[in-house]
Amino acid sequence: MNIVVGGPMFSGKTTWLITYTKKLPNDSYIIAKPDLDTRYATNAVVTHHGQSLPAININYTNPHFPMLKKQIKTILIDELNFFSFHTLLPEIKRQQKLGRKVIGVGLLFDSRKKPFGATLPLSRFSDSFIELFAVCDGCKGKANHSYRKIQAKNQVVIGASETYGACCEKCWENLQK
Repeated sequence: MNIVVGGPMFSGKTTWLITYTKKLPNDSYIIAKPDLDTRYATNAVVTHHGQSLPAININYTNPHFPMLKKQIKTILIDELNFFSFHTLLPEIKRQQKLGRKVIGVGLLFDSRKKPFGATLPLSRFSDSFIELFAVCDGCKGKANHSYRKIQAKNQVVIGASETYGACCEKCWENLQK
C-alpha cells in the first residue's frame, strides 16, 4: 500500500481522497468502494457534505479489480474498513506488481475502539500513513474516536450523522458510562 489515510467518522477521509484526485490526470486513476456501502450513492464516493466522484463497486468479501486500462496508474479505495485485510492485501500487491499506486482511506477503529477492517493493518504496510481528526461533538476539541448514537450489536452498521458522531478520548469515556 502506498498511502493509507485513517481517522474517525467526519474527519474528512473521503474529502482527502477526492482532493487527491485533483493532482492526477483525469484518465489515470479509478476510485473503488466496497459494494456494501450504499449510504449516499452506489456508483460514487460521496462526502458527508455532498462532494462526489464516480467510483466502481468492489465486492467487499472477495475484492478484485476488473481488468483496468493500461493508463490507470493509481487506484484509490474508499472505506478500507469494510474490507478484510487478508482478502484485500493480495489484490493490492497484484496491482502494485502491475506498476500501480494504491491509496486508501478508512476508519481505523469502530465505535467501541476495536480495530476495524483493513485500515489499521494496511497502515502498517504503507509507505505513508496520514491520520485525520474530527471535531469532538462534546467539547469541540480534537476527536480521534467515533461513537454510535444508536444501539446495535454488530460491528458493521452503515450510517452517517444520524447513526454516528465523533469525540475525543475523554468524551468517549463519558459516553460509555
